[in-house]
Amino acid sequence: MPMRQPLPHSLTTRIAALVLVFLLAGMWSLAWYADHRLRQDMREQLQAQQQAVAALLGREVERTLRERGNALEVVARGLHGSGQELTGLLARQPVLQQMFTAGYYVTDIQGQAIAAYPPQLAPQRRGHAPGRHVQEALAGQIAVSDPMPGLVANRPEVAIAAPVPGADGRPAGTLVGVVKLREDGLLQPLPGSEGQDYAVIDRRTRTVVAASAEQLVLQSLPAAGQDAQLDGILAGGDGSIIRPIGEQTRLASVRHLTAVPWLVVVSQPLAQLTAPLDAMRQHILLAALVLTLLAAGGLWWMLRRALQPLEQMGHTLAAMAEDGAPLQPLAPQKTRELSQLVRGCNHLLAELGQRQQAMVESQQRYQAAFQISPDSLDITRVSDGVHIDVNAGFERLFGWPRELVLGRSGLELGVWSERDAAIRAQFVEQVLTEGMVIDVEQRLYRRDGTPVTVLLSASLLDVAGEPCMLWVAHDVTADRAASEHIRRLTSTDQLTGLPNVQEFLQQLEQAQGRCLQGQRLAALLCVDLDDFKTVNDSQGRDHGDQLLREVARRIGAEIAGQGTLARLGGDEFLVLLPDLPAPLGAAARAAEAMAHRLAGLLGQPLEVERTRHSLSVGVGIVVLDESHQESRELLRRAALALNQAKATGPGVVLFFEPQMQDEVSSRARLQRSLREALQQQNFELHYQPQLDQRGAVVGVEALVRWPLQGQGMVSPAEFIPLAEKTGLIVPLGRWILHTACSQLAQWSREPLRRHLDMAVNVSAGQFQQDDFVDQVKDVLAQTGAPADRLKIELTESLMLYEIGPVIERMKELRRLGVRFSLDDFGTGFSSLAYLKRLPLQQLKIDQGFVRDILDDHNDAAIARTVIALGDSLGLEVIAEGVETQAHCDLLAQWGCRLYQGYWFSRPLPVAQLEVFLSERDAAARLA
Repeated sequence: MPMRQPLPHSLTTRIAALVLVFLLAGMWSLAWYADHRLRQDMREQLQAQQQAVAALLGREVERTLRERGNALEVVARGLHGSGQELTGLLARQPVLQQMFTAGYYVTDIQGQAIAAYPPQLAPQRRGHAPGRHVQEALAGQIAVSDPMPGLVANRPEVAIAAPVPGADGRPAGTLVGVVKLREDGLLQPLPGSEGQDYAVIDRRTRTVVAASAEQLVLQSLPAAGQDAQLDGILAGGDGSIIRPIGEQTRLASVRHLTAVPWLVVVSQPLAQLTAPLDAMRQHILLAALVLTLLAAGGLWWMLRRALQPLEQMGHTLAAMAEDGAPLQPLAPQKTRELSQLVRGCNHLLAELGQRQQAMVESQQRYQAAFQISPDSLDITRVSDGVHIDVNAGFERLFGWPRELVLGRSGLELGVWSERDAAIRAQFVEQVLTEGMVIDVEQRLYRRDGTPVTVLLSASLLDVAGEPCMLWVAHDVTADRAASEHIRRLTSTDQLTGLPNVQEFLQQLEQAQGRCLQGQRLAALLCVDLDDFKTVNDSQGRDHGDQLLREVARRIGAEIAGQGTLARLGGDEFLVLLPDLPAPLGAAARAAEAMAHRLAGLLGQPLEVERTRHSLSVGVGIVVLDESHQESRELLRRAALALNQAKATGPGVVLFFEPQMQDEVSSRARLQRSLREALQQQNFELHYQPQLDQRGAVVGVEALVRWPLQGQGMVSPAEFIPLAEKTGLIVPLGRWILHTACSQLAQWSREPLRRHLDMAVNVSAGQFQQDDFVDQVKDVLAQTGAPADRLKIELTESLMLYEIGPVIERMKELRRLGVRFSLDDFGTGFSSLAYLKRLPLQQLKIDQGFVRDILDDHNDAAIARTVIALGDSLGLEVIAEGVETQAHCDLLAQWGCRLYQGYWFSRPLPVAQLEVFLSERDAAARLA
């Protein structure tokens, strides 16, 4: 098959374009060079001209200053005398009067004005500290002052000072002439061109001495360091610079004076100087533009004529492409080049027609599947991630309408967050490597910012020759939310978000498994907030919940990376330290150190709703070793250790010990027996007599006793705290009150007993009951006991409650006749302010102070103070715990009149008490 010769290339268009490019390049380069040289030459000439003006003005300023200085020097040599004589000499100086219209004056050797012309100038100048110019003149030099505001009307002035020689030839004073800068003709602008300005500047003070614009005189220039160019002008030599001033760019020429530290600046707008050159450049540019337009027009006409058939072919092809019309062959052309092009295009059009038909059928099938899919489908370019198509499922899932999505990427729309950009890039890279990725869980975002969890699949796709990706997103948000909600409900504490007990037990099992394998040891800490109930009672449960959340946050931050935190319930937390070192002692020390760190951390101020809390905690610790224990048993042991720590006091840390179990079991048995005793009323009241200083019995205190079968008497120190902790103190207190009042009622019917008072202890919890007043009324009504013989003993712990309701209950009972005694005074939370407000009749000194008053000076001082306090408040004072006659004598000496203690009698059952009272009565009758 013969080789087809290549068609010759057409050079018409290329040559025309090349000629036009060279022509334009040369013409515009020549115009630019001419403009550049003209500007440079003109600027050099203008700088030289303006520099000459600045030099001339500088010389004129120096000449003027020199003439005035010489005149002052001549006059100063002839000055002599003082006072009126000097004033007369100064008034006869017409030359100075002409040169110094602001006046002139003579100073003494201290620089103080002693004479002046006009004469009123001397008082004005007197009292002013001598200026630098005066000090230099006193040193023998003619000096010029810094520019300064005048004494009158604040007009700018400058002073020239010359030395006045004394008899020995040394300066004996100075002659100072004051020049008004705006009036004396010192600095007159030279004739120049329009728009040319000048200024004289004092370099030392950076102040304008004179200027063609008078409002600039005495204005200060920017401080050193604020304007580098200005600093260079003031510090440098003569020359010219171009500097922006205001909205203009000006050519400024500088001349430094030698006689004074001044410089002369002459400036003129640069635009005004270069105006002729700018006009010439405009003409050159206009000519070049005209030539360019003529050349371009000619070339355009030539190319238009040559390419018109090709343009028509392009329009025909574009119409077929844009309008979707059937592909039609192009019309034949006469020229050889275009004829070849038409034949090739017609062949391609035939091939494209067949492919177009197949493409339309394929697109119809694809669009049907794309649009009806319930999942979110979108197509993006691989290169930039821009969407080129989305289906209705995408609009439903993400809330973006199709018209706002096309042309924007998922990152721009916020469907992918910026922090997930690296994940998306890794996903795209995996698709490019493997061809597709299926069901990868990913969090994306709707238009309103809410997250949506999807299973994401993607595959490569070619769209019009552009590498693209088809994304399929299946919404599993509801499924994941339901699963997470179920998991959270079953494993998370709803208040704090911490793992709950069930979840914690699983982690405890895992930690114990590692211990059994002998790898590491672990420890379980049970942490409880001390006195958290007070927070709930005083601040409210919502405040308490917020405090618990803050405590959980603080503990969690402390043990992060070291263990697991969970909430057991209420104000109790569990901490698991799963990775402690062996042996057992080292693990115990590490656990104890963590417990103390947590206690110290929670002891730091913690603010909740503008209330600051400093918490203390009790901690129970169980160390997990290689012996196996059930998780719940470990939890129970930690709780036992915690309870023992709480019983010991606030802020205590204790390890679990086996005897704790025995104590708990014993306490549980005692609690059961206490409940049974209440049901069966197996308690007894014993009565301890209270006597006055004469030895007469004035009353008794009712004290509860518990005889337990098989164990004898149970100590009140053992069962009273247990009753208070379990709440059994309330029914027990009711029984005590009713039994004591029954005995009091019986005595009220006996002449020898009706004078006795009955003191009954009432716990704070019982007194705080809303119906306590009604309880007392009912008991008094049922028993018939006289209310004025009933004395209720309250402890100082009652002060912890809101004092207002306490006082109201006491007043209501006081109106019935019931009296009150403050028991164990001095051991608790006494406040003199509260003591004054409470309707009390008696203070009882605690036996802890009375017992050691003979040996302990502090206890003696406290007892004596309580007696004095009661006396000043008009209250009875009774001392309990009197065990010797010496006690009684010393208390009587201090003024205490009532006593109670073993020196007189121990608490007695009612039968023995009757015997005791009878014996006392008999002794009193014999006396």
